[in-house]
Amino acid sequence: MKVQYLIFSLFALLAVSCSGNKSQSQEEAKANTTTSDTLYIANVLGQWYIENIFFNDSNYVRPTDEVPDSRMYVLFDADSNYSVMTNCNHGAGHYKLIGNSISFEDAAWTELACDNMNTEEAMRKILPMLGSVEIENDSVMRINSDSEPYLILLKAKEIK
Repeated sequence: MKVQYLIFSLFALLAVSCSGNKSQSQEEAKANTTTSDTLYIANVLGQWYIENIFFNDSNYVRPTDEVPDSRMYVLFDADSNYSVMTNCNHGAGHYKLIGNSISFEDAAWTELACDNMNTEEAMRKILPMLGSVEIENDSVMRINSDSEPYLILLKAKEIK
C-alpha cells in the first residue's frame, strides 16, 4: 500500500509540475538557456547601424556611400521583433535567435518610391539568406549566410 501511495504521489507531483503556464516569457526562456545563448541574446538587442551589405566582391552596398547624410539601422527588441530603417522605407518582422543561429521571419515593408532604394533592396534580398551571428567587442555584428553573403552592423552609441 505504501508503494502504491508513493507511486501515486510521484505521478501527482509530476503532473502538477508539468501543468504550469505554457506561455513562458522571453525573460524566463533566457534564464533557462545556456550561458552562451544568453550572451548572444543580450548582445543583439538595441539599435545597430547598417555598415555593409555584402553579396560578393562586385556586389555590395554601403549605406553611407549611397546616402551620406542618412543613418540606416536595424533595431532588435527583447520581444524578438526587428525593424529596419532605410533612407526611404521601413521594414519589420520577427527574428529567432538560438545560440548564434538567427532567422528573420514575417518581413513587411512600406513601399514608398524613393530616389535611391539600393540599401532597402539589398536588405530585402539578404535578410532571408542570413543564419548565424558573430559579435565582436559588443560593437560589431556580422550576420552570415551559409554561403558568401553577410551583413555588417555597428552598435549605435546613442539611439535616435
